[in-house]
Amino acid sequence: MGLEITALEGEPVGALVTGWEPEEPLSAEDEATIRRGLIDHLVLVFRGQNQPSDDALVGFAERFGDLILGSEWFRDVGDRPEILPVTNEVGDDGIPKGTGGATPLEWHADYSYVQKPGKESFLNAVELPPDAPRTYFCSQYTALGALPEETVERLRGLRAVHSITGYVKEDLGDEDVKLRNQFIEKKRRDEAAGVERPDIPEAEHPVVFVHPDTGREILYVSRGITKQILGLPRDESSAILKELHELSTAPERVYAHEWRVGDLVMFDTLGALHSRDGWEPGGTRLMRQLSTTC
Repeated sequence: MGLEITALEGEPVGALVTGWEPEEPLSAEDEATIRRGLIDHLVLVFRGQNQPSDDALVGFAERFGDLILGSEWFRDVGDRPEILPVTNEVGDDGIPKGTGGATPLEWHADYSYVQKPGKESFLNAVELPPDAPRTYFCSQYTALGALPEETVERLRGLRAVHSITGYVKEDLGDEDVKLRNQFIEKKRRDEAAGVERPDIPEAEHPVVFVHPDTGREILYVSRGITKQILGLPRDESSAILKELHELSTAPERVYAHEWRVGDLVMFDTLGALHSRDGWEPGGTRLMRQLSTTC
């Protein structure tokens, strides 16, 4: 296959991967190269290859771990439930064809609200609108390393609640309200068809999380999903979380990915938070998303 991994010049995280052939089996050597690249760079941008089929995309992703069936929770199950369609497309029945809408997404770690959270994530661009929204990444290793040791020591003993309840709020704008209402429509559709889906879970995790692959500590909180640090008054918890968020997402620590159709971005969703711009809802954006579990 001849994979080449090149660090993105001048960026705090990220590397470009070329030479990937999606429809060919991934060799043990190339798998090891990708794993090393992910540890070194946190975000890998696969660019220049043919668009993988659903089966090839799932086959590639599951080489790195068991895949989370997030489409079950978000009621977007297709032929491959491992793939979550992230799109603002709506069917003729007025029901969304996927998850996400055209609204911005706040900083988060994929599936941090699950007891066994997401470890690696994969995001593939199938269709993009004009002036496509960017996706942003920042290192939670770097964020933790920027804290005073006495602060880290205190945080090591704390746990926090992760939940997407209230992730979309009525006062955030028309698109957010629309997104919430569309999820309700998906739920009604499933109930009318007698289809049962699991409820979206909540979970508690250490504020300082030990990455299972690297054995290194990361700061594991996000503005979008971490609701409260347990054992602290709410106002104190909110103040600490705000301070940690501002530290994590300082502009000099952020890589902004400019999407091209066909890009596959693989990233360490434990060690790298991400967020997304919104866009004009008249333009269609379709992404395929997958995540491994810890």
